[in-house]
Amino acid sequence: MAMSRKEKLRLVWLLVAVAFSFVFRHFWASAVYALGRAVALNLVSLPGLLKFAGEISSVHLLP
Repeated sequence: MAMSRKEKLRLVWLLVAVAFSFVFRHFWASAVYALGRAVALNLVSLPGLLKFAGEISSVHLLP
């Protein structure tokens, strides 16, 4: 059975979404791993990292 143009477009968008999710998940996994290692090795203090993240998101969690 032949696919219509609309079905082909949906398939392409689905493949693009799946590829984007793999790339995005890998990016976040790598970022979280690197920050975890930095805190574990005492390169960055956890309260300092939390304050920095709060300032970036414009929510001041620590005084």
